[in-house]
Amino acid sequence: MAKAWCTDMGVEVTSLAIQIWGGMGFIEESGVPQHYRDARITTIYEGTNGIQAMDLVGRKLGLRGGTAVLELFDTMAAIDAELAAGGSELAEIRSALADALATVRTSVEWTMTNGLADPRDALAGATPLLRMFSLAVAGWLMARQALAAVSIGGDEGAAKLSTASFFCTQWLPQVHGLTAQVSAGAGALMDLSAEQLASH
Repeated sequence: MAKAWCTDMGVEVTSLAIQIWGGMGFIEESGVPQHYRDARITTIYEGTNGIQAMDLVGRKLGLRGGTAVLELFDTMAAIDAELAAGGSELAEIRSALADALATVRTSVEWTMTNGLADPRDALAGATPLLRMFSLAVAGWLMARQALAAVSIGGDEGAAKLSTASFFCTQWLPQVHGLTAQVSAGAGALMDLSAEQLASH
């Protein structure tokens, strides 16, 4: 997750930078295209991000019979009580994180169950699963930062709380849109591949 999601985000951020610059961002004089190319190669180094996703579902989810990933979910869910004690300032973050964790846990459990029955089903949804799992972990880390921000207070605390709130309300909900991709199975993917092979 650290390798794949972070490098994917690097590509998205530098692509957005080109968009912000407009036509100037597309030409070499601005320097922005070089940042994009530098970010793009990171998704390929050390195993492409598609390979990282397949490693997640093929090896990591099954560690210790699946208990490693379930323990991580329990650890992340344990923050709920602290967020509840934080009052209204943390209510949106708490709600968004709880909903996201429930969605991701369901998708992970689907992958673990169906992946045992047919590994192709697990692999077909590996990339969206890696993204949604990564978003959930990032949301949990942002929630931890929000708790620290409330205790710090002042301008620094307010800025960090705003950042955490933005992430949890604007980025974290993406997990819900990825569930159908994770659980779609390999049928359509395998049919498409067969059709493409037949046409060549």
